[in-house]
Amino acid sequence: MKSLLHIVWITLLFSCTQNAGKKNPPTSHEPLPLTVLTYNMWQGSEAGNHDIGEALEVIKVSGATIAGLQEAYTWREDGSHTDNGAGLAERLGWNYFSQGGSGILTPYEICDTTIGNRGVKLRIDDTRYIWFFNSHLFHMPYQPYQLGNKEYGDFPFITTAEEAIHYARLARFAETENYIREIATIENEGWPVILTGDFNEPSHLDWTEKAVDAGLYPIPVTWPTTAAYAETGLKDAWRVKFPDEVQKPGHTWSSIDSPGEIHDRIDFVLFKGEQLEVRDAATLGSGDGISDIAIENYPSDHRAVRILFQMK
Repeated sequence: MKSLLHIVWITLLFSCTQNAGKKNPPTSHEPLPLTVLTYNMWQGSEAGNHDIGEALEVIKVSGATIAGLQEAYTWREDGSHTDNGAGLAERLGWNYFSQGGSGILTPYEICDTTIGNRGVKLRIDDTRYIWFFNSHLFHMPYQPYQLGNKEYGDFPFITTAEEAIHYARLARFAETENYIREIATIENEGWPVILTGDFNEPSHLDWTEKAVDAGLYPIPVTWPTTAAYAETGLKDAWRVKFPDEVQKPGHTWSSIDSPGEIHDRIDFVLFKGEQLEVRDAATLGSGDGISDIAIENYPSDHRAVRILFQMK
């Protein structure tokens, strides 16, 4: 059985990668809906007296066919863990690619990976593929808290955009650059690229002069992670659908409105490729009047973000 499975894997891998390094020729296709979710599971959906069954409900309600998961592990007091991303895949009968605490969940065939395991190649149908990346960037220091004088870790409060950018780069820009390099290794294939993630950092498209004037944020900041991705051609699907950062801020942190909480949009779906068109975007969370889609017993401290693409 082991040898047979190995042969099947090699066959699938060859069929998926035989055109690697070449631009795919333009082909006429029937439009295909593609529903993508980015979802921080909050310690495997077992924090806050929740469970994996409630996480399963989030996936089902979202209608996602590809989900980038963060915090998929549930950690035990003895240091062991359970990968509830893999548990979701088992319950759904889907495929799962573990990234060590994060993962990619989909019914589509996973037929190749990037060298650093930051992304996978998915076979959408016999003639269409996408490269799908998923990211969970480091959570401290967290600049909105530093700017808002909210204690979180042993880091100083700050007041300027220059300081915010400095600490943001210190916390997570090296990993952002790793993703940019890894995405660059597969772009010559010509397939669309999607990146989901909890960036633990706001967007340069949100912290604008307009948003500051509206009282949403204290100062304008060109946040380095989203700005760097934008320079490579990746688009923010939420802002493609909702370009007005004041009318539709799309806050994902936090879904729990505790006293003194500072809310922001730190969970993203970015994309690149003329084959993809954004048709709809929504946040999922509790029935708080803020989430676009309300789910009873919502099991995360982040709102999930669902993007409906149409793939040509």
